[in-house]
Amino acid sequence: MPRWGMVVDTRRCIGCQACTIACKTENDVPLGVWRTQVRFYEKGTYPLVRRHFLPLLCDHCDEAPCVEASENNGVGSFYKTKDGVVLIDYKKLEGRTKKQIETETQAAIEACPLEAIFMNPMTMMPEKCTYCYHRVSEGLVPACVQTCLGRSRVFGDLSDPNSPVSKLIATNATRTLMPADDGGGAGGHYITLEGGLLDYGALEGGRQIDPKDFEEGKLSMTTGPAMKGHGAKKHGRKK
Repeated sequence: MPRWGMVVDTRRCIGCQACTIACKTENDVPLGVWRTQVRFYEKGTYPLVRRHFLPLLCDHCDEAPCVEASENNGVGSFYKTKDGVVLIDYKKLEGRTKKQIETETQAAIEACPLEAIFMNPMTMMPEKCTYCYHRVSEGLVPACVQTCLGRSRVFGDLSDPNSPVSKLIATNATRTLMPADDGGGAGGHYITLEGGLLDYGALEGGRQIDPKDFEEGKLSMTTGPAMKGHGAKKHGRKK
């Protein structure tokens, strides 16, 4: 049985966001939320400035805190497959009230320090990265890996010492995003991860949006995630 995982070589990431777009296209992810993304921060003083990129997605933990939170606050719709992928069983949510779904989803969201879980503003159902499990089950790699221009993302079987991911881990110093005392082992491993990005406070500002923002008109699904009052301005011709 494989243990699916991903190695992200941050040295090769150019911040093009091709992975984010591929993920949204493959999984029909609405505007304002994401299953994977690339965050960044700049370090240095002009002209010696460098931008550091952090491709971010679910870590698919061995002891996923979202699974435990889901079980303790609902019907346990979050679960882990035998090959190491954390998924959501939507059949368990059938027939449940909006409030019950929100309670279980919110518990899972709060349990994840990576903010990798969100409520889909269109379906009002929980969502997260699945490693494109529908593709992996057919022998394909996740959409983000397929489209990565810099070959920053490599996907494979962590339990196979001869797999590309295992060889990368064996020949490079890697780190995981999940804290050592939360989640156990992880499916995601990072090469040359800038230390500042491991400070979870530094990740603030890229949080998933609140679905109520759509209801209140702060965000639009038709014109993109433009904040209300800050969209394109109409310029009239001066007389």
